[in-house]
Amino acid sequence: MARTDSPSLQALNEASGALRALLGVIISVERRFGAPQSPLELLRHIQEHPEWEWLRPLYQLIADIDHASEDELPVTEVAAIGGHASALLSGVGAPVEQAFLERYRALLQTTPEVAIAHGAALQAIRKLPPETDDEAERLHARHQWAMRCKHGRQGR
Repeated sequence: MARTDSPSLQALNEASGALRALLGVIISVERRFGAPQSPLELLRHIQEHPEWEWLRPLYQLIADIDHASEDELPVTEVAAIGGHASALLSGVGAPVEQAFLERYRALLQTTPEVAIAHGAALQAIRKLPPETDDEAERLHARHQWAMRCKHGRQGR
């Protein structure tokens, strides 16, 4: 199994940064409608309050990528990360996070800053290695990525 090389790791870090920037824009837009909070209060609110639950798939994906990028990842898993991220943002190609997608699409259609950050995130994701056309290998890589995330969350 091929391991990540420097270009794949760099592309993964760029994708993570673009997803973090997208998350930051979304939070900034959503905060316009809420009471002012300190950064720590906002973080706690995002993690615990039901009104922010829709955003957790993106938040969790970023945390999983950042945690996993500390390890030496197989290129197939880096490709699976790209597939997961692309599916989350587009709602195509993987199980859909419906609550996220409904709110996210509304923001995409009404908020230019979100649309710009979305485009930048997709552009960064496209720099990741492509997933294989072999369905069995693709499913295996996605399973490996899911297990890495699950075990990483248990250790945090």
